[in-house]
Amino acid sequence: MPQLIRRNFPLLVISILLFASCTPQPVSVAKPTNAPSPTVLPVTHAPEIRFALIGEPRDENVWKLFDKSGASYADYALRSEYWPRLYHLAPPEFNFEPLAANGMPSPVTPEGEFYSATVKLRTDLKWTDGTSFTANDVAFTVNSALAFELGYDWNAYYSRDYLESVEVIDTSTVKFIFKQQPNVSVWQYGALQGPIVQKAYWEPRINEAAGLLPDAALRAQVDEARTYFAKAQSTVKNLTAQVTLLRLNGQSDRKLEGNLTGARGELTFAQNSLNKLLEGYTTKIESAREALYVVDNKDEPTLGTWIPAERKGNDWVNEANPDFPFIKPNFDRAVYSFYSNAQDAETALKENQVDAILRPDDNTPPESNSLELMSSPNGNLRFLIFNPANSALADSTLRQALACIIWLPTRPLSMSVSGFVLAGDDSWRNSDAATPCADITDQNMDLRLARAVQLLKSAGYTWNTEPTKDTRGSGLNTPDARSFPAIKVLSLGEDGNSLEALEAKMIAEQADNLGIPLTVEQVNPEDIRYEVLSSKKYDMAILGWSLSLYPGYLCQWFGGQGQFYYGSDRLKSECEALEVDSDLDSARQHVFEIQSILAKDLPFIPLYAGVTYDAYRNIHYPFESVSGGLVGLYGSPSYAMP
Repeated sequence: MPQLIRRNFPLLVISILLFASCTPQPVSVAKPTNAPSPTVLPVTHAPEIRFALIGEPRDENVWKLFDKSGASYADYALRSEYWPRLYHLAPPEFNFEPLAANGMPSPVTPEGEFYSATVKLRTDLKWTDGTSFTANDVAFTVNSALAFELGYDWNAYYSRDYLESVEVIDTSTVKFIFKQQPNVSVWQYGALQGPIVQKAYWEPRINEAAGLLPDAALRAQVDEARTYFAKAQSTVKNLTAQVTLLRLNGQSDRKLEGNLTGARGELTFAQNSLNKLLEGYTTKIESAREALYVVDNKDEPTLGTWIPAERKGNDWVNEANPDFPFIKPNFDRAVYSFYSNAQDAETALKENQVDAILRPDDNTPPESNSLELMSSPNGNLRFLIFNPANSALADSTLRQALACIIWLPTRPLSMSVSGFVLAGDDSWRNSDAATPCADITDQNMDLRLARAVQLLKSAGYTWNTEPTKDTRGSGLNTPDARSFPAIKVLSLGEDGNSLEALEAKMIAEQADNLGIPLTVEQVNPEDIRYEVLSSKKYDMAILGWSLSLYPGYLCQWFGGQGQFYYGSDRLKSECEALEVDSDLDSARQHVFEIQSILAKDLPFIPLYAGVTYDAYRNIHYPFESVSGGLVGLYGSPSYAMP
């Protein structure tokens, strides 16, 4: 029962990468190099599966483990399946499925000033101490995470911006109460997949830490101060707009300007009052958290596929939970050996001391004919972005022509992509919304050029010298008979010799063949961030992003409030609807429509996606590829087979 904690390790926020590469469409993958003979009967069960990890695990309690200060890949690999979840994304397709829940959640509906939804729980689940898993455990976990204002994975699952509390309806039913309408990211891909701990064990142990939290009176004062500040801020904003409008019309109003001066003073007072209260409030929260993180977790009851067992020398061992009613592992135990460096771990794999290496920071496969190899999309995308404010690039037909002509040879650790939703779950992907010329799968540059020329000609573009397979185009003219201006693409690689720099030059040459005067400027990561995200003084740029399984990032980029909003009212409308849609099927329809809009408008061109390689021996898996690779599933010991 992989819990997919990788969605937050490292925390998957949208960020520009130095070496970009997003969860792409699974395409052809490497076949195992050591496939078993068909004449040999497969082994269906074995005593143990052995993993190599880099570094040394820390014995953190669950509260610290899933917060920033306690997070580490080694600890997640070892412990992520100790605690139950209501739902999970089942590999390899990552379908949303119940675990501790009994069926799907109810619809989210308004309830007074809040929104709410209920979840029915299974009644056959037992903690390792023999007691039943109940609604009290769910409510206690979520409400504790909210009260202590826990961050990182805790807040990614149980968002304080959305969740008000969780109530117990009966022993097998919980009600989630939201401050505002949640969407699929907050609900199905958030709160419903968070870890759950046992109330009976933890409640008495964290009472002392809970006593350090801000009391109700201080919380009420902070809420009142925030309300006062927001009101003062709104007043200043409205008065400023009125005074500015008068001045633009050459008029003035002394009384109005005096009111604005007074409102600004009140805003300053409100800000200072709020800051003073928050200082004491934050101190109490931090003290309570630190006390929570050090609570002893000895003999904590768990409820997962695997349960902690005794250490064997330097090895840490998990045993299969015999009472777990879901997937039954094909191994009695999972053994984790820790190495100080990657070289020692690779040696252990080659010498058959371990069955697989779990190493998230290195995708290079070890060289050995005795190992099986799985290649999988790794969640990173590299793409070409257009400045929406550049009038020369505003024509979508021009961008479609560029998408046709651009072709990069498959580079190491990458695969080509043609769509816009590149998650592991195909149910989010609109296969009819592909980039132009996606049907040209090989390096047929003559066909690509011909298709691009036809696109431009149909839109009214002309050339002084029309490009052909034997002639470079020149003198491109816009449909209104103006010369197409010189444009520039920003790319990483200041020395000019990096792979990124060479690829940027290749794109420029292909555009030049089409008659588009494109040059390359190599810059450092800080400069490209500033130009693209701050100054906006660029034409095109090659960027890299790390993406989540939920495709809401398309709206974070191109929706009305996105970094790259290009003025599409249709896309803005779909994104606004997606932002408040908590129904999976309805949300998918919005995402499908978003992809259709992007395929037509093409505000960015996907270039290629990264690939991760997993090498292993003595084991095999019921899938040939999985988004994020085996390392993203912490080796997937629940699905591995001897």
